[in-house]
Amino acid sequence: MLNGIKIAQENENRKIWRREWRYQKLGRENDFSIPFEYKTTVWPDIEMFDVEEKDFRFKTEGYEVCLVLDVGMNHAIYIRTLGISLIWDAFQNKLHLNDQETYLHHQNGVIQLKITRKGTECRVQGGERELNIYDSGQYDLNVQIDTKCGNAGAFESENNGMLVWMEVCGIHTADEYKEEIISEETRRELVCKDKLFFKNDHYSIYYNHLEDEMYGKPDAYVISPEHIISAQRVTEEFQWRHNPMGDMTRVLNRGSEWKRESSREEFRISTGIPAVDAAFQIAMDVLDKAKSPQYAFEGEQGMWSAGAFQGTGMGFGVWCRDTMQMLLRGIGFIEPGITRRTVEYILKSGKDNAVDGLAAVVISVWEYYLVSHDRELLLKNADTIKAKIQQCEKVFNEEKGLVYAAFCSSNDAYEDTEAGGYALSTEIYFMYAFECAFNILKCLGEPAEHYKFLAAQMLKMIRNKYWNPTAGIFTSGPNGSVAFKDEVWETAGEEGAVWNIWGIASEEQKNLIMDNLEHKIITPYGIPLMPGHLEKTHLARSVWTVYTTGYAVAAAELGKEELLVTLIAQQIRNAVFNKTFYEVYNADDGRAWRWPAQTWNAIGYISLLLSGVFGLKKDIEGIWFEGFIPTVLSGIRIFNLRYVNMCLDVSSEGEGKIVKMTLNGVEVKKIFWNLQGHHKVKLICRKED
Repeated sequence: MLNGIKIAQENENRKIWRREWRYQKLGRENDFSIPFEYKTTVWPDIEMFDVEEKDFRFKTEGYEVCLVLDVGMNHAIYIRTLGISLIWDAFQNKLHLNDQETYLHHQNGVIQLKITRKGTECRVQGGERELNIYDSGQYDLNVQIDTKCGNAGAFESENNGMLVWMEVCGIHTADEYKEEIISEETRRELVCKDKLFFKNDHYSIYYNHLEDEMYGKPDAYVISPEHIISAQRVTEEFQWRHNPMGDMTRVLNRGSEWKRESSREEFRISTGIPAVDAAFQIAMDVLDKAKSPQYAFEGEQGMWSAGAFQGTGMGFGVWCRDTMQMLLRGIGFIEPGITRRTVEYILKSGKDNAVDGLAAVVISVWEYYLVSHDRELLLKNADTIKAKIQQCEKVFNEEKGLVYAAFCSSNDAYEDTEAGGYALSTEIYFMYAFECAFNILKCLGEPAEHYKFLAAQMLKMIRNKYWNPTAGIFTSGPNGSVAFKDEVWETAGEEGAVWNIWGIASEEQKNLIMDNLEHKIITPYGIPLMPGHLEKTHLARSVWTVYTTGYAVAAAELGKEELLVTLIAQQIRNAVFNKTFYEVYNADDGRAWRWPAQTWNAIGYISLLLSGVFGLKKDIEGIWFEGFIPTVLSGIRIFNLRYVNMCLDVSSEGEGKIVKMTLNGVEVKKIFWNLQGHHKVKLICRKED
């Protein structure tokens, strides 16, 4: 939609990249070159520039040109592009293509056209009927728009037309892959032997291939967990969208083939199901990029970047909120050294997000300590840590027993106004930050009870003020707010309420919340943020998969096996089709967009297995497992789980709730932190009658 003019959106699934022009004055002759290249400039920007066709590395099988022209007082417009020549006659309102013509009426001097080239066929849409020609398929990559005015006796001036908007897209045209990418024989073999893992009305996940209604053909094929064939499913952009949200969609894994070389020494979760294990390998590939110097800012090498952002040379950088979310979801068990450097860095630097950045730093320190028992980090940074704790206390409102938090944790762009200044998710994170402050100060031998009191006070207020018994949820704002009255669901906050690590919701409340989730909130593609909002942005009515962990843990705890598998399957779809974890997914159709290789979404998928299926828990003494092994994942295993100075391999027997744990063959309730070396853990599972 542009100024009320609707542009047809056919071929949306086949668009590989887009380039646009806006509001350019038209002279007699106007040439727009299609071939381009881009370069990074000053963060966060990139710059497009024209190149010669021979240097164009984004050539595609076909192209689409959409035009909106204000023809002014011109009586003829000549358009030459993609091997065809069009003439629009303003007097007769007719569009001519060779010996074909159609009526094309202007609307207040504005006309719109769509020209699509696929091989030897070219289609022109916009008039009363479609014009088609077939030719040799040879054409130059440019758009030439010429104007003609000055009819006999006319007094209008030249240069009075305008290109209002033009978009050129590269498109792929084939429904199957070329033989050199994957042969027909290989495809047939994979499909013939395939077993179904998950299916709903919109997509199917088999062991070795995936089918999807929205993404369409070609299907995605899993040759092995480290080798995937899937066409590009998103439209890459190199220009900022025209909105205040900082939106652009980029692509890292261009082309159809993805491979990764894994190591037997690295952390690994394996199920024996290629599609499930492929999603895990893609998550590890994202983590590879997150710690790679290719994507790191100066001074941030060897740390967890929040994502690949604009690609090599311009990653996302280290963020306080993202670091906290990664640690909550288990990244400290995977790469302790990278995690330590990141935590130490955000104590003094790192990008901040609204008010929750204060809580994020304190939480990150304690979450790291729980998986490392790294007392040196606490001692070395004691003064800085205590200063951060004091900053957290400064935003605490003693009268309300809450912190002032106009922004919910998932939205750093604009205030969560219905919450009345006390957004649920941010309150939960500050509650936990005060609990972490108590534990940190206790380890340092400092007075700590005050922060235990603050955490308890906030827990009491969250339980009493946010629970809406009529709605059966914790609303995004407290009693007295618009959110409470309108029964507003806030996904990041509701996740915190049901996640058993914080003990907010009772079992009865969890059941009500999870019933609401299943019947009112979740879509086939995920759990949307702020689903009740009218606006549709990357922050509202869209899916950020990182905020799924707590729901998966609750599903496992309550024995909701089908829901647990659904939450996992949604992210397998996202990962395998796109060969990465994107930042955002549409809740209504599952389309991925915005930034690729988003670190917290990658660890978010891993956490569905680690925290949801296995139910990995930790405290100051040690770790244990209390999850739920679904029937379809009964062969799931963990290799090389790093915890303090030990490395664990974890296997399971049976399915259902974990009822028993053995360490090297001996039954234990907890694996204590001071154990060293490589050990075997076995989990015995049983389904309740």
